[in-house]
Amino acid sequence: MTIPTRSRSAERLVDILLELHLHGVVNRQALMHKFNITERTVYRDLNALSPIVEYTGDGQYRLIHAPQGHAGQGLHHVIANFLNVDDYFPEKGGDFWEKLEARAEENHIMILGGDAERKEKWDIHAQLAAFEKAIKSQQVCQILYKGKTRQLNPYKVINKKNIWYLQATENGRLKSFSLSLIQWLDIRSETFTPDNDTLELLEKNPDPWVSEETFEVDVLIPAAIAHYFKRRDLLPGQEVLAEDKHGITLRCHAAHENQILPLLFYWLPNIQVLEPAWLRQKFVATLETYLAEVECSP
Repeated sequence: MTIPTRSRSAERLVDILLELHLHGVVNRQALMHKFNITERTVYRDLNALSPIVEYTGDGQYRLIHAPQGHAGQGLHHVIANFLNVDDYFPEKGGDFWEKLEARAEENHIMILGGDAERKEKWDIHAQLAAFEKAIKSQQVCQILYKGKTRQLNPYKVINKKNIWYLQATENGRLKSFSLSLIQWLDIRSETFTPDNDTLELLEKNPDPWVSEETFEVDVLIPAAIAHYFKRRDLLPGQEVLAEDKHGITLRCHAAHENQILPLLFYWLPNIQVLEPAWLRQKFVATLETYLAEVECSP
């Protein structure tokens, strides 16, 4: 199984689209030189844009200016796929695209996301470009992360709640690294062979905390706030185990305690950890330490 095209070439697609809108045409050979990619990769990228791009001869491609029908939804369709708009508008038909511009002007519907992390724009841009190249070329990376040198096999860069993460294996274990905490990066000349099981795991679980090893967490949610958890998944991989007039018992799956504990703290005091015992003890101990520090502070 290969890494999805959207994950490998998203930044190139956006760059090609911008050049098409600015200059009207792009040249296949020029794209190969600009991105340092093979002709086969250029063909694949241009094919992804085929609903809105056509070949005009001599290696040139231009935007199709004819009105887009249901089968070809244009630039909006490409960007919507890149941003996973289906999560907000599952029924994206031709009528949706025709009314999109009017909706934006009328401002009757608004989608608010979290603020992007405070990091220099060009730092993120450089890291994204570097890691995309390393992932595409299957090159080993060496980074300085939280003061420690790590050697990684990079697989994917993912944005979750406006925070960028690198998903990579270290000594055979899949881990996530926040891009904003990477202090130094070196792309090595040595290459690695991607593990098919890891690729499949990443494709099935679009979450920065995904791991081959997870643990189950059972929690009790009182009836007063149960509707928040029933209308959408607020915990990773949640499922309802039981429900009565007092509330619901949920089971979720986590790859690391740091993935689940902040979510549990957010819902205090309206949540109770049932299992596993070690996580319940960690939950309580963290709260006790916090309260003790507060009482001792001036």
